[in-house]
Amino acid sequence: MDAASAPVSGDGEWEICNDRGFIYKRRRHRLRQPAQAETGTSSSGDTEAEQRRCRRDLRRRCLLHLRDLFLKELDLFQPLSSGLVDLPLAMPTEAAPEASEAAAEPPPPDPGEDIRKPLIDSLLSQTEIQEAILRKLSESCDHLESLCREKEERLLESIVELPIWGSPRSLLLSLSE
Repeated sequence: MDAASAPVSGDGEWEICNDRGFIYKRRRHRLRQPAQAETGTSSSGDTEAEQRRCRRDLRRRCLLHLRDLFLKELDLFQPLSSGLVDLPLAMPTEAAPEASEAAAEPPPPDPGEDIRKPLIDSLLSQTEIQEAILRKLSESCDHLESLCREKEERLLESIVELPIWGSPRSLLLSLSE
């Protein structure tokens, strides 16, 4: 949030903020150390340094909060990705050379069922593995879609609960507070 703020003339408790073109008035937030609050005296250099320190602390807390949110999200998707890794992917690579070797060899003069049976079995196992992979991907997609739907519903609820959707008088009252 790039908020350039300027104090409002006449009242030192309010400031005007410009947040990417959205201009609004808010109460000035001053965080003071307990020692300064008791004595009530501080030099201008100390307040600037303290404001920088407070902003740095606030920025640090916000970044730590974002990191925690991302870690929770990663923990949520970890079982999904490990479920895809656990699928038997080695079998198609083993069965594929057998199929290519069987297809590369010229058919014997007497084609019997004994020769075709291993080829059919390997192709059948490949399709079963592919089916399992597709089923697992479909389940993962369904789960992700439900997570996205829940997040969208929460976001929609938070937007609908804003005071801007009420009557104009309630909006003015909430803005004047």
